[in-house]
Amino acid sequence: MLRKRALLICIGAVVLCAAGIALAAAVKVTLEPFPAGSPIEPGASGQAVLNYAKGADKTEVQVNCKGLKPDSDYVVYLKTGGTFDLIGKFITNSKGNGHLHASLAGDRSADLPVAVNNRAGATVLLSP
Repeated sequence: MLRKRALLICIGAVVLCAAGIALAAAVKVTLEPFPAGSPIEPGASGQAVLNYAKGADKTEVQVNCKGLKPDSDYVVYLKTGGTFDLIGKFITNSKGNGHLHASLAGDRSADLPVAVNNRAGATVLLSP
């Protein structure tokens, strides 16, 4: 009985540790039309989530946008050091909604701002 209880406690501890690794604190930012005051695409908005998983030493990046131009190409960048690094591309659907998921090596959760640029290279959405 004591061995069985000890085994269950060990299993529970392992599960909790694994959950802690997988559920690291996520950084959530709002993507706002850019430039402020006279945005290129005034109805656009979005959100980005950067979630670092210590155990895997990678950052999962989710970007969701709406109100962009329908059926159009967009590029997502993260600022690292003083430069913006391209992390991926997406194409909006017929309603102007777009989504990007990227898995990046290391802890990139502090690499802000997040920028979404249109095909012409102009920044449409930017996080603080």
